[in-house]
Amino acid sequence: CVCFFFSSRRRHTRCREVSWARRCVQETGKSLMDKFKSLDFYQKLPPNISQSTGSGICMSLLVLACIIGLIITEVQTFLTVDIVNELYIDDSKYSSRMNITYDFIFQHTPCTILTVDTVDILGNHRMTLDKETKKERLAPQTMASLGIYQKPENYNDIYTKTVEEMNANEGCRVTGRVEVNRIPGNIHFSFHEYQNIVQQLRQNGIRNLDVSHTIMSFDFDEGSTKEARVVKKKYGDMSKEKPLDMTSMIGEDNNSFVYYLNVVRTVYNGAGRKNHTLNQYTVNKYKSRTQDNNVPIVFLQYDIAPIYVYYSFRSNSVMTFLVRIIAIIGGVITVAGILVSLLQNSVYHLSLIHI
Repeated sequence: CVCFFFSSRRRHTRCREVSWARRCVQETGKSLMDKFKSLDFYQKLPPNISQSTGSGICMSLLVLACIIGLIITEVQTFLTVDIVNELYIDDSKYSSRMNITYDFIFQHTPCTILTVDTVDILGNHRMTLDKETKKERLAPQTMASLGIYQKPENYNDIYTKTVEEMNANEGCRVTGRVEVNRIPGNIHFSFHEYQNIVQQLRQNGIRNLDVSHTIMSFDFDEGSTKEARVVKKKYGDMSKEKPLDMTSMIGEDNNSFVYYLNVVRTVYNGAGRKNHTLNQYTVNKYKSRTQDNNVPIVFLQYDIAPIYVYYSFRSNSVMTFLVRIIAIIGGVITVAGILVSLLQNSVYHLSLIHI
């Protein structure tokens, strides 16, 4: 009997300990749950407490319209691809040569004695570029073509042909393409090869030479014409800057014209393919009176910029787009909530004042 008594006592003591531990765990869990519930940032009111109002409905519709409008604007911005440009130091490893293409119309200049020359800073002087240049005789006033110019064989024929063209007031169209070193230099349209004929014309009382002109096109190109068309299609108006195209300079007899150009290499990103390289330039132009013993000239002095411009496409990232959408929704709803609260509080305080 004594053995049974102690066994039963130990059993009841163990049951009381288990019950106390269970209650302790339950109370601790309930306490922790209450604390977690207090962290709920989105607590809901019971339906019988909240109430719909006309002003709230109007504000909700206004908020919805603002959100939709801003999202549409943001989507358009996201789908727009921007063209950005960056400047880099030109290491001059791309190419040591470049081409100059030109198309000039001289309204009152005879083709016979008009020549094209190039000179660079190293002293390389190429005179009378007949192989690279085509000259076309133009009718006075109308500038209609009179045919391709054919150079006379001897000196007397050159003088006679020049007098005929000047008396008829013919013009001349000069077109061509010449390869030069990619260093500072100039290209000029003058009468250097025929200075003796110019002096003889003056001695015989023939009118002074007039080099008034219109530049149909002038370009420094490194790539092919096909490459230029590809760049034009991708980049539009930003693809090339040729400020001398369709430029007219009108002067009097013995006026010279000087152009100062700064050439900048421009690289266009090929969007995964090879880059396209072309040249842009800026220009300043002047007109001056030629000294009596000198002949008028059209002088184009060019310099090479030590930098190059890099154009590329840049689009917005998807993560930036999503962040902006979330900011729009949250910002509009928050601001609207503040405005509604201020409006309701103002109405409430005004009603208390009237009472």
